[in-house]
Amino acid sequence: PHAVSVEWAHAVYDEFFQQGDREAAEDLPISPLCDRTTTNLPEAQVGFMNYVVKPAFLLLARCIPNMETVVIGQLEENFMYWMREKEKDNQLTGT
Repeated sequence: PHAVSVEWAHAVYDEFFQQGDREAAEDLPISPLCDRTTTNLPEAQVGFMNYVVKPAFLLLARCIPNMETVVIGQLEENFMYWMREKEKDNQLTGT
């Protein structure tokens, strides 16, 4: 379910933001996706899923029977959740 996707995304970005905070404290350039003031979680998730996760799982589905029906469907559901969240953010910010 997308609730698991949301929980993991928040856990990962919490770690990314801690890294960015440390980089900022040491006057280092903040790594991409690690700046809590500029990173938009739904937008980042849509990009990550679109360009990394989905292509990898589609390739994997070519090798593993039932992957497409079991995993790809959930992936699409999770992707649509993050797309809706991105649209909500865009409406709030006017972008």
